[in-house]
Amino acid sequence: MTAAEDAVRDRNRAAWNAERYAAWVEALGPPEVEAARLVADPAHKLRRFAAHLGDVAGKRVCNIQGSHGRVAVALALQGADVVVIDFAEENQRYALELAAAAGVAIDYRLADTIEAGELGLNGRFDLLVMELGILHYHRDLLRFFTVMAGLAAEGGRLVLHDFHPVEGKLFQGAAGEAPDYFNDQLVIRDVPDPTGAGRSLGQCAIRRWTLGEIVTAAIDAGWRIEALEELPSWIDPRLPGSFTLRAVKTYA
Repeated sequence: MTAAEDAVRDRNRAAWNAERYAAWVEALGPPEVEAARLVADPAHKLRRFAAHLGDVAGKRVCNIQGSHGRVAVALALQGADVVVIDFAEENQRYALELAAAAGVAIDYRLADTIEAGELGLNGRFDLLVMELGILHYHRDLLRFFTVMAGLAAEGGRLVLHDFHPVEGKLFQGAAGEAPDYFNDQLVIRDVPDPTGAGRSLGQCAIRRWTLGEIVTAAIDAGWRIEALEELPSWIDPRLPGSFTLRAVKTYA
């Protein structure tokens, strides 16, 4: 990585460690409380992209940028062997306590996902799962999808559920910022406050991508697109809010 990329990564990591464990507890409840909800209905957490997962029982799954671990624990409760890769210690703490309370084991690796190829996990996974707020932390999408292809076993699949570029680029700008779908510059944004209180828990540098850039980078990295589902916004169902991309690895 370049010095500039290192600086962005370090800034983002610091923001994601700023009071994050306490924020998860405030938003979701203590790990044992959230664990009880997940145990009662693990499918609920996966509902937005469950149709693209198939049966995960017995599958080797990598949850990329797995944050607080709710997706990972839900997958483990359905019988998957789950590894999480995420760079925030505060996220790891909540996730491991959540898994223990739910009675499942997850392997949580503290690492920048763009360096995941250095973890000794290449070629291991049947399925890579990513949920919300993934791609805008990366400045080189081709490199990101190439690293993901390295983690996947031959014929392994990727399921990416992320914010729709239309929502992110046209409707989530700062006050007074003109919407610009084709803006390719880094922007500074507050890390989301999961409590809904609107507090600033630190700021990250992000790069919002167009849908065309995302699909093209995945194809160029050796993924064959099987499905691209666009889903309505939670706020205004007339507008796109998120999308799910499902792809299969076709070559190393």
